[in-house]
Amino acid sequence: MPPPDELDAPTVRFEALTQPLPLGAAADDGWRAPQHRDGMALVLSSAASSGIGMLFWVLAARLFDPTTVGLNSTALSAMTLLGSAAHLNLGNAILRFVPVTDRRGAIIAGCFAVGIGVAAVLGLGFAVGAGVWAPELVEAVGYPMLIVFFVISTPLYTVFVLQDAALTSIKRADLVLWENLVFSLLKVALLAVAAWLAVESGIAIGWVVATLLVVLVVTSWVTRAVRKAPPPPTVHPVTVRDLGEFVGADYAGNIFWQAAVFGLPLVVINLAGPDGAAVYGVVWQIAFAFYLVAIGMGKSMVAHNAAADRAAADRARRGMERKALTLIVPAAIVTAVASYPILWVFGPAYAQTGTLLLILLALSAIPNVVTNSTVWEARVSRHRAVLVGLPAGLCALVMIGTFVLVPMMGITGAGCAWLGAQCVVAAGVLLRRRATRVTAA
Repeated sequence: MPPPDELDAPTVRFEALTQPLPLGAAADDGWRAPQHRDGMALVLSSAASSGIGMLFWVLAARLFDPTTVGLNSTALSAMTLLGSAAHLNLGNAILRFVPVTDRRGAIIAGCFAVGIGVAAVLGLGFAVGAGVWAPELVEAVGYPMLIVFFVISTPLYTVFVLQDAALTSIKRADLVLWENLVFSLLKVALLAVAAWLAVESGIAIGWVVATLLVVLVVTSWVTRAVRKAPPPPTVHPVTVRDLGEFVGADYAGNIFWQAAVFGLPLVVINLAGPDGAAVYGVVWQIAFAFYLVAIGMGKSMVAHNAAADRAAADRARRGMERKALTLIVPAAIVTAVASYPILWVFGPAYAQTGTLLLILLALSAIPNVVTNSTVWEARVSRHRAVLVGLPAGLCALVMIGTFVLVPMMGITGAGCAWLGAQCVVAAGVLLRRRATRVTAA
């Protein structure tokens, strides 16, 4: 039996895992290759979280009255929105720089500290002004409890998001899957306890308690793992300026992406009314699951190729695209064919008005592999023009297309805008790649 200190110590072999992938085709394309293995773990993590998350809200609707569910879901939605804004895309900075620096702990701790500080300020600001933008929450629990909730929960959620990037950056994306499974199941268990105790705010409180427990365990493990790890074989100097320039460009591009994803429903409700927005919201949630596949594979690509040169990054990007398309193309086609019965589950109105929309949005996930992988490759190469320009162009095309087509075609126009924008941008990317290869030859 090994000594106790070996049993307790994290086992992370950084010297092997931080090296760029082998150049052979089998190493690049096999599902057991570290990049694709970890990417698949992140995809499965998103799928498991989404599935159990849906179960959580179904149970909440069964165990609590609609008013209670509405208040708790509003508080949690506000908290997750604030927490998502507060992390400033520092997770991508962790993915990009931690694998190539001998100051892993300092970078991770610094990113966590910045995220916590920004989240605390945003949470406090939201709670103080809730009388203006969320008076129902103030009426339900009062200002003191609301301030305590947001000042605690928002930083916790920010760390929860960032620690996934930390785990992926040290090549332990498999733990992200288990972390999210435990978190999701813990939320459901605490929900049942809250219902048994008849705690009206138990939905939100249970969510935060589950987050706290998972954050304490994971951050403790990451701290020990990073402290005991040897330096990477390829060390690149990382300065505060490097981090600032990367985060600035990446966050600017992410603002455009978030505007397209979360801002478009506001455009749809103004153009198509509440009924149209309801159908769009349900359909987008289904289709966005395919977008998450490319996002998960991209995160793994950055973590495993942060030290790669341009040629190696290009090979890694091609491998990511092949694997993502292998998963997305058949799933998107099946969803398109079965779109009517899928939406019938939500009600006949959704099936009648949203079928073509679901077909278009599901198919838009295919060219999104090209556009998304290009952005992730730009994170490896720190190509700031692409990090900002590509999401900005995509956002502009989606927004303009929606404004023009929805009044003419109804909510189907939003699907046409997404598919058209993705195809146009992907075509531009592919033409640019072809021109680059011809020039190089």
